Amino acid sequence: MAETDLFRPAFDGSPIGMVVLGADGALVDVNGAFARIVGRSVAALRTYRLRDLTHPDDIPRDEELRWQLDHGELPYFQAQTRLIHRNGDAVWTRMTVSPAEGEGAARYLVHVEDITEIRRAKDLLERRALYDHLTGLANRTLLLERLEAALEERRTDAHTVACIFLDVDHFKVVNDSLGHEAGDELLQEIARRIKGAVRPGDTVARLGGDEFVVILESVATQAAAEAFLTVIASDVQIPFNVSGHEVVPTVSAGLALAEPDLTAESLLRNADTAMYAAKQRGRARVEVFTSELRSHALNKLSIESELRAAIREGELVVHYQPIVRLDTAEVVAYEALVRWQHPNRGLLLPEEFIEVCEEANLVVPLGAFVITEACEFIAAHPEFTGRVFVNVSTRQIGSADLTRVVTHALDATGIDPHRLGLEITESGMLIATQAAKSDLDGLTALGVDLIIDDFGTGYSALSSVLLNPVSGLKLAREFTLRLGDRGTGDRISTTVATLTRSLHMSGVIEGVESEAQRAIAREHGWQLGQGFLFGHAKPAHELDLRGPSSVADPHEGPVPSAG
Repeated sequence: MAETDLFRPAFDGSPIGMVVLGADGALVDVNGAFARIVGRSVAALRTYRLRDLTHPDDIPRDEELRWQLDHGELPYFQAQTRLIHRNGDAVWTRMTVSPAEGEGAARYLVHVEDITEIRRAKDLLERRALYDHLTGLANRTLLLERLEAALEERRTDAHTVACIFLDVDHFKVVNDSLGHEAGDELLQEIARRIKGAVRPGDTVARLGGDEFVVILESVATQAAAEAFLTVIASDVQIPFNVSGHEVVPTVSAGLALAEPDLTAESLLRNADTAMYAAKQRGRARVEVFTSELRSHALNKLSIESELRAAIREGELVVHYQPIVRLDTAEVVAYEALVRWQHPNRGLLLPEEFIEVCEEANLVVPLGAFVITEACEFIAAHPEFTGRVFVNVSTRQIGSADLTRVVTHALDATGIDPHRLGLEITESGMLIATQAAKSDLDGLTALGVDLIIDDFGTGYSALSSVLLNPVSGLKLAREFTLRLGDRGTGDRISTTVATLTRSLHMSGVIEGVESEAQRAIAREHGWQLGQGFLFGHAKPAHELDLRGPSSVADPHEGPVPSAG
């Protein structure tokens, strides 16, 4: 009697839900804490069985545990069980069930703790670990889990698994020009469109940046997978208004199909390789993975690895090609051109490794090396009084702080900044970021001339030339090849030569390989030229630097201030 008197206040006043459960699962007694957990009154609950309040998916497990408890296989058990609140919500609980001692029918004492908030926090952490926070799509971890499961299931399925790797074309332009918020908005819309274009059972993931992946499970043929991809690409490129600007997004896509014994990582890599080929072949297109693409990727990886070693171990060298006065062939400047003295393949020209260098983000250390070499060349040869020009990549401008690199090279060698010029493509001059513009202004403030290289092959208007700190132009060799056509080639050559003179800039015509081209260029008004007619690029020790050279004042005319 005394024990009962002690139990009742402890039972009723416990902050933890408590239930006395009958052998048939009936709620013989409950306390107020349990009643609050399920949103019902104590009196009403005495008419329920526990299974009436339990989520259907949890009932079989809990009843199996009670059976083991009845048969002495367990001294007690604990389980996470979902109870149904009166409002219909599922409440996560931790139930501890143990036999209740006493005479009469078997009973159980159940302690019930509300762990809903703990479960929500756990689910949130799991979601953050498996889903992309911006788009809500699967992340790489979940993608690989599902892809591995799909490949495992395929072993007993006549159909195949397709992996699609998508990269948004020119996404950086939107991000840089309209801002990161606009970029995020575009990514969210593209994610929604891709999700809407696939079947309910397929997986769509975002790997970060502007890269998306789709897993198509149980696809009959490659043609069927390509048809799905056509729908996805079509839905993505519907015009979209972001920050008041109409954007028509396109994607470069790679498609890879499952093969025997292929892992999830390998299939994803194959699709990525095919996507890269699509980007290289013009963007806004689809490529299907083949063994040839694999060989090309392995070769590129090998070149990248060797190139890193080449930069580190001094296998790169700089050769110098002359820029001359067309009337006298007098050398007034040199262009510094990088070469790779490969230990096995001999001397490699830039076209054999620059593309890989750009992709592997090696162009910044490579560019710094060439700038330093050019400055050291000038310092080491006081007998040569002309200038040296160095090509720079758009990746060196802005984020890589080209001004700092040039300043360091100038300070280390002590040369006059006016002796150094940098050749930049038209697209490089049009970079929209503030960091890039500050870099160009900083270089000009140092006294380094900026030259538009391969002029005429880009997309800039003449106004872009006037808006940037440009002191010279180099006409692309494509136009030199057309000299004498009495048509477009001659008109463009004459017009650009006139432009440079009227703007008091220097002008160089590239690719002069014959005396006939030299004569026509002079007729059009060109005073400086570069090309094999005047010499190939050579290492510094093979140059004849004792001949006359000069540096004209750019304000005296269009001659050689900017080679």
